Order: sequence, then structure tokens, then C-alpha cells
Amino acid sequence: MLNGMQKLLLAACLVMPLPALAEMQPVPVDGDETFLPGFTCLPPASGTSAPIACEAVISQVLPPFRFDLFWEMNEAAGERAITRIAIRQQDAADPFQVIENVDSRTFPDIENNGFEVIDLNFDGDLDFRLLAQTTAGPNVLYRNWLWSPRDQRFETSKVLDEIVSPEFDPDTQEITSRWRSSAAEGGVDIYMWDEGEPVIIHRETDRYSERGCTRIFYDRIEGKLEQTGEGKCN
Repeated sequence: MLNGMQKLLLAACLVMPLPALAEMQPVPVDGDETFLPGFTCLPPASGTSAPIACEAVISQVLPPFRFDLFWEMNEAAGERAITRIAIRQQDAADPFQVIENVDSRTFPDIENNGFEVIDLNFDGDLDFRLLAQTTAGPNVLYRNWLWSPRDQRFETSKVLDEIVSPEFDPDTQEITSRWRSSAAEGGVDIYMWDEGEPVIIHRETDRYSERGCTRIFYDRIEGKLEQTGEGKCN
């Protein structure tokens, strides 16, 4: 038997227009597909030579990865050199990839030799990089490895390794390099990815003299960087 309240609810549904009934049906809501990756690193205990242990999520469809950064100290130079990197899935016992000849040397006070997980080629999967070396100047170089979904491993990018102080903008999908060649010359280069490699598309060079500063503009035209303008520095 229906009580009084149940009778009232049933009557309301019977007289409610069909469109209103449709509005009451649960509507599927797409989940938040925003990829929020991250990484953490645990330095070795003081006085030990254990590897630097980093964990990172690089993809929505892959389990977390663990990166073991094996290192040794160059006492003469006072630098910590990463000798190899072993990469495995978080719960796996054995690495699926070991990278030799890492060529990353920094002072020990630089955390984890600058290890960073970032989307270097704007393909949606994260890659990783390390500082190439400690530098007191403005020109900073990195060692970069790109994740290959096809091969399920990280691949080095020699071209990217040569770009000074790269900044990555996922919105414009551009790489900005701010460099200085001397006290009298510096500039900004803009790169975009083309067929798997970063290609320079624009350059602005500032040259200083007794007469002031001149800015020279270059653009990529038919595959070559050509001078396209000149003016005063801002």
C-alpha cells in the first residue's frame, strides 16, 4: 500500500510533461581527463653511494616509472657525475631500460642533478632531462630523453641537447632559448618540432656597441634562417 507522500509523488510524475521527465534522467558526465603528472626524488642517505631514486608518472595509460640514477663523485672537480640510469615499472624487479654514458655532471648541492620530468616534444607523454653540467653563466645545457610510445623506451635527442636554456610552452608548442655568446651579443631563438626534431623558426640577436644596441631579426624561409629585419633593442 502507498502512503500519502508516495501517492503525491506518483501523481506528480503522471502529470509531469515528458520533457521534464527526460531532464530528470541521469546524464552521463565525462570524467576529468586532465593529466596531472608529477615526480618525486629521494636522495641517497648521507655517506652512502646508493642511487638517487626518482618516481614519475609519464602517461595516463602507463604505470609509474622508477628511475635509479647511479652516480660517482669526481673529487678533483667536486662534481657528482651520473654514470647510468636504470628505468623500471614501479612494481617490477628488473629495469626495462638502462641508459649508459649519461654525461651529467653537477655540484652535489644541485638536487638530483636537475632531474625533471616534462613534455619536451608536446606529444602528451612526458619525457625527462638532467642538467649537463654546472654553469655560472646564462647558457644552460641539458641531457634530454624522449619517450617513444612505439618502442616503449626513452630515446636521446642530440638536437635538443644542443639548445641552450630551453623553455617549453605547451600552449604555443614552441621552445624558447635565451642565450648569450659574449658581453656584446645575446639573443632569443624560437624552435618548433618538425618531423621529430626541433627546428629553429625565428631568432632575435642583440648586438651592443658604443653606438647602442641593435636587434637583428631572422626567420626560417624555405628551410634556411634568413635575416628579415633590423631595429633598436627594446
